[in-house]
Amino acid sequence: MVSTGHDNDARERAAHLVPQPLSAVLGAGVTRLPAELPVHLDVPEEERAAVLRALALLPVTSRVVDGAAVVRVLLRSGVTAAEGYVLDVTEAGVAITATDVSGVVYAVQTLRQLLPDAAYRQAAPANTPWIVPVIRVEDSPGFGWRGMLLDVARHFLPKREVLRHIDLMSAHKLNTLHLHLSDDQGWRVESLRFPRLHEVGSWRTTSQVSHYSDEVVLDGTPHGGYYTRDDVAEIVAYAADRAITVIPEIGVPGHTGALLAAYPEFGSPPERDRPVHTNWGVHDALLAPSERSLEFLRLLLDELLPLFPSPYVHVGGDESVLRAWDDDPVVRAFAGSRGLSGSAEIFAALMTEVRQMLAEHGKTPITWDDSFAAQGTAADAGSTATLVTAWRGAEVARRAAAAGHDVVLAPVMPTYFDYYQEAHPDEPLAIGGPVTLDDVVSWEPIPQDWSDAERARVRGVQCQMWTEFVEDPRLVDYLLYPRTCAFAEVAWGTRTPDLRQRLPRHLDRLAAAGVEFRPLTGPAPWQRGGTGLRAHRPGTPMAERLALYATAAATGTVADVPEP
Repeated sequence: MVSTGHDNDARERAAHLVPQPLSAVLGAGVTRLPAELPVHLDVPEEERAAVLRALALLPVTSRVVDGAAVVRVLLRSGVTAAEGYVLDVTEAGVAITATDVSGVVYAVQTLRQLLPDAAYRQAAPANTPWIVPVIRVEDSPGFGWRGMLLDVARHFLPKREVLRHIDLMSAHKLNTLHLHLSDDQGWRVESLRFPRLHEVGSWRTTSQVSHYSDEVVLDGTPHGGYYTRDDVAEIVAYAADRAITVIPEIGVPGHTGALLAAYPEFGSPPERDRPVHTNWGVHDALLAPSERSLEFLRLLLDELLPLFPSPYVHVGGDESVLRAWDDDPVVRAFAGSRGLSGSAEIFAALMTEVRQMLAEHGKTPITWDDSFAAQGTAADAGSTATLVTAWRGAEVARRAAAAGHDVVLAPVMPTYFDYYQEAHPDEPLAIGGPVTLDDVVSWEPIPQDWSDAERARVRGVQCQMWTEFVEDPRLVDYLLYPRTCAFAEVAWGTRTPDLRQRLPRHLDRLAAAGVEFRPLTGPAPWQRGGTGLRAHRPGTPMAERLALYATAAATGTVADVPEP
């Protein structure tokens, strides 16, 4: 058979998969998928619908047949590792073998990468030849938790954007969406029981557009939005079809400014007519530990937790300026009634109550590492049912693991993608940095000197898209990609030195999907900071910031000093 240009392109695509599979053996020849795909399913009846939804990620339609088929799917427990798959493409057709539906999804995503880039468009050009190379891929992930945080509290992302990022996460085989739904600057989910949360807490009158190092400048433009209960159901179902679990974060006791704007009676210090915060940084408004606020939390969680079938719920616990409790009579009365002494014990008691509320719903709590570090001397610090998200570096993660906590590694360097990508004046305004693509490519999540027992506590890794200085969904794309491509390869556990050689072809796929990524050569002219409000600022140098976090983590500090 004489090779055609289409055939050669198909074989070339096989050399540019992201993340790189564990094993990919390219054979001779190609096969062409028809516009309507006959599919044979050897799948348990209760999984058939989910498998068909996974196949719908391909740019061709499918119909189930009993006889001869172009695609055959075998789903059986134990035939591969969890989330793993075998994708076997021959000239006769495609066979997918997996233990679970997630494995089928990932096999389909790999098959999609083997197709022309038009497979990533909403509608392909007419007569696109759906040609794939003969290949056998055997694959499974290195980490079970491959997460991305989307901060929709600081700047709201409309539902359509959340769904689009779910598509992109699945394309990169990420499986956990951490939705940061509440903070000082916004509350983002409808509550029927406490409607002021979304009626008042979901919007602010203006937003800070200046950098921390500058005099505060506000834009004078209202900002807000929230997800209805039906929106949440849609997001959760859409993610599940793409092998992604949605984990909500409703943080306490700090970062509760929007909640307290809606219900100031639960705040400390007690302050009426609180506005939703309009500037960034760490604020000293806290939820006040009291019997009233605990009952409020219980009722709120009773309402919202059933919306999220995830076994996990993130409850924050970070950057809580505990001195706000020092002179609060409500907090002192709570402490006295429970025999608590000092803010650390009060904090620990509050987080214990929250954990119990989650346990009543069969949920495991997740907290940021501040909460673990602050409770290091508290009586219940050994509550190892809590999963710790370690953001302040490897040492605090190691301490949590040594104490018996499972951990998710999410260090500022190199998983905070709100930091600028190069120390160059063309880069748009960001909190500081840089966190470069090469930083992500070279990241070793688990240090070599960790013990086997400590390593076994690592559940996985997570990248973060915080949005204080990110008001534009186009800028979200710019900051996430291609760094997320490199992160996904680290998370999948198959990083190889040639990622930079594979990325250009992979970015063609993202371009077809409409992703406004940062080009490998630097920002496009319209992505640059310019001389206006988005002009580049050096921000906090990464080395200085890491030293600050390391000191705070080592000493058990809950919060940084609030920004002036």
